[in-house]
Amino acid sequence: MKKTKLFLHIGHGKTGTSAIQSALAIASDDLSRQGISYPIQQSLRDRASRLEITSGNWEPTSEASLTDQLLSITNNNQDDAAIILSSESLFWLIPDLIHDKNNWENYIDIHIILAVREIEEMLSSEYQQRVKRHGDAMPLEQFLRARHFVSSHHAKAAEIIELMSQANITNTIINYSQHKRDISELIFKIIGAEQLYPADQMAGAIINRSLSRKELEILITINALYFSRFPWISTRISDALIKSQPKLEAQQCKIARQQLQKVYETNDAYLQTINAFLAPTEQLTSLSNLGEEATQAHSPEQAQKIREEETISVGLIGDTLLQALTNESKRKLSNDTVDAIIELSQSGRVSKTTEVELLEVAKENRPQGQKLAKLLERARKELAQL
Repeated sequence: MKKTKLFLHIGHGKTGTSAIQSALAIASDDLSRQGISYPIQQSLRDRASRLEITSGNWEPTSEASLTDQLLSITNNNQDDAAIILSSESLFWLIPDLIHDKNNWENYIDIHIILAVREIEEMLSSEYQQRVKRHGDAMPLEQFLRARHFVSSHHAKAAEIIELMSQANITNTIINYSQHKRDISELIFKIIGAEQLYPADQMAGAIINRSLSRKELEILITINALYFSRFPWISTRISDALIKSQPKLEAQQCKIARQQLQKVYETNDAYLQTINAFLAPTEQLTSLSNLGEEATQAHSPEQAQKIREEETISVGLIGDTLLQALTNESKRKLSNDTVDAIIELSQSGRVSKTTEVELLEVAKENRPQGQKLAKLLERARKELAQL
């Protein structure tokens, strides 16, 4: 019995999956003509082709196991084509699929494509995602402690790699940190369709960028103030920022040296497992080769560009927040909320710029406040002296 060739691009998360899925959607007709099926609903294909955020061309279902779903997909493969499925959800289900190999190995020839990432970058992106999409307001240090410094993605990647090796399953592992600019092209090369990569449409494409440090700081403050009342606020603001400035340069969240050492110590076994299956020049940083922190210095031109981008972002955040709260609440902020804003502005946990911005919001909602007016005047003077 001839087996169906099935490529499973499983992520993991924050390794360029949205861009890869856009490229596959754009090229799906050309791929089909070459005997490679990328099955996807027309509406999802259109969204991905417009470089919008999607979850790929496969979604989990509680009604059937992954094995049953894959067998169904291959059984409906009328053209005897190779199939490629791309979804971050697959990442967490692959161990069960491997354990179930006896039920599919006579029908499907699986090739798993897995991307991994430097652990500092991964934790930074995961933290940002929590702030952007889930309304988190905790500091990065608290985020790491809450997870006991474990990177769940690296732990699961190490498990998957060991299982693939033991089960003799064909796979390709990519260090995304070294291939951020060409990972989509690498995927096309792996599936044997390098010449079909839609280079013109994907040139310079950035989908679901990370936030800048200024944007992240403000969004954390907004989450702390408003998320309990308006749980959609973080997503709405981050989407507005990404749509308005898709190519703004983001900065990786800075992990304190002591905590960074703890991260590498805690995850060293996972990193060693991953590195054992990567070429020496492609390996991730681990405890054994952890170097001193590099100091990043910005040129005057870069610093000016960052300031200009921050100004645009701050204005956009203010406009989006005002519009959102006006549409939802149809009234001014409550006294309790204004008190909370003032308290946060004076807590010493925000920058001087953010303090001024918070006090300005409070003043708009309490225009007669004499004490508030003095606090705002003092904060503006202190900011001007910086």
